[in-house]
Amino acid sequence: MGTYCKVEMKFTDVTALSDATVSSEDNQSIGDLSIFDRQADQSDYGTLELNQYVLDGSKRIIDDPKDIAFWSENMSAEDCTFEENPKITIHFTGQHSSSGLTFYFEDEYPEEMKVVWYTLDGVKLYEKVLCPKGLVFVCDQQVQNYGKLEIEFVKTKLPKHYIKLQYILYGRYIVWNRDKVQSALVQEDIDMTSATLSINEADITIVDAENDFDIGNEDGAWKSIQKNQEVTLSEYMDGTFRKMGTFFVNDFSFSGNVAKFELIDSVGLLDKYTFYEGRIYVNVRADIILKSIFDAAGITKYEIAEDVGAVMLTGYLGIQNCRDALQKVCFACGAVADDSRSDTIRIYYPDRYVSSEVGTNRKLNGSTIISLDEYVSGVSVEYTRYALEDGASEIYKDVLPVGNTKIVFADPYQPESIVASMGELLVVKTNYLIIRVDAAGQCTITGKKYGSTSFSYQKSVEHIDAGETENIKTFTGCTLYSAAMMQKQAERLLNYYALRKKVDMRYLVDLEQSGKWVNIRSMYGGIATSLIESQNIDLSGGFIATANCRGYSELTTDLFYAGQELYAEGDVII
Repeated sequence: MGTYCKVEMKFTDVTALSDATVSSEDNQSIGDLSIFDRQADQSDYGTLELNQYVLDGSKRIIDDPKDIAFWSENMSAEDCTFEENPKITIHFTGQHSSSGLTFYFEDEYPEEMKVVWYTLDGVKLYEKVLCPKGLVFVCDQQVQNYGKLEIEFVKTKLPKHYIKLQYILYGRYIVWNRDKVQSALVQEDIDMTSATLSINEADITIVDAENDFDIGNEDGAWKSIQKNQEVTLSEYMDGTFRKMGTFFVNDFSFSGNVAKFELIDSVGLLDKYTFYEGRIYVNVRADIILKSIFDAAGITKYEIAEDVGAVMLTGYLGIQNCRDALQKVCFACGAVADDSRSDTIRIYYPDRYVSSEVGTNRKLNGSTIISLDEYVSGVSVEYTRYALEDGASEIYKDVLPVGNTKIVFADPYQPESIVASMGELLVVKTNYLIIRVDAAGQCTITGKKYGSTSFSYQKSVEHIDAGETENIKTFTGCTLYSAAMMQKQAERLLNYYALRKKVDMRYLVDLEQSGKWVNIRSMYGGIATSLIESQNIDLSGGFIATANCRGYSELTTDLFYAGQELYAEGDVII
């Protein structure tokens, strides 16, 4: 059975959801508009609506519900209309643009509703009457630079019923299948040392038959294309769709009837946000630090393994992008971060569980290359230790303008010790402060600095292999550490570099993904037990990947001939 790629793209305003303030005077007391910003699943509740409560045990009794966003205060009349139409108003602090609105109803959808778009100043931009056709209904209407929405429900589908709205997506879904996806490539990478934090990427090319991306089409979806819009890739294989990951638009271009998108994963999004809230840490749980990093980037989908989260860390995080901050935490813990084939960043300790086998029937002939990586006899990890200096030192001395000024420090300072010769200190942190002055003037700011010293932890092989010379792999820039983990971390790194056998191959993908161990079988009876460190997967060209692996080889326990001798049992590590 053939394979093909499916692309699902959310053409949404990426900031509208977080900027929206939802209000209504027509919501029941059991409704909670504060959950309107997330797509929460609602229980199947029984109500006193006409013919709604089937007494077969399938409906739940409403008892202090926490999952209801909006239920209209009043039921519709016998003719399905309302004495006074229920309304929802959504205010924004900034301008937003979207190619439509997607409404998620519960239980039943209305017969008729109306949406009005306004500017920030309250000027009407557009008005549209809608007749939904399902519980998930897309209002396909391009509107630019709106600052307020009014949603009015005119008529229910059945008499004596409520309006039940759970969620609004400020945009619409577009789905492209095999007839529209011209090409789709996914690059998966993982660094098991966590010396770097890899970004998974994808490139897709779409045939634009509907002219959605024709600049001349005033109603086209191209007007609503924004960076960081969500894209889900799936591969159809063996009668089912396999999720290949959730990505975000990093760049795009249109030419003729072709649209090209460059995509990055959630780790790539971390690269776009700055982490300001780092500080001096003394035996602080790793999960507390990790949460602050994800919060800074607005990332909500992450999982921290319990044993990783419990690691106690000491050190310092300066101002840097959130990806670099996450890398430092992972390295200090000896953990990895990865979101391959998922929409969730997972922080965990890697293992050597073999998840699948790549037989000779799935490898492309003549494409497998086996080589040896450089010999590493030891590792040296250079850490930085911080201690508070005795006296205060000058942080800043210059003329400050009227108003608020943010001053960023080159070194960490104790917040409690910082004083200014004028003005009011509004925010004081380890890495920066915000000061307000009412009149321009010379300002001197002083505080106690944390001085730094370096130390290293080394681990070497007991005996250097015959024919090899000493080669120490050095890791620098480690501003966080765990005293309890340093030995384990050094051993982990040394064990990684002991896996010198490298296998490059082209093969037909099944369950394999980067970060997983696989058995790669050769035609000569050997098995290479390998970690897939990177692979480029062609989703539109037969689900074939070019993979780079690292591991070791062993002779199979299966019977096999070598010349005139029969070998069996007893694996031999190579």
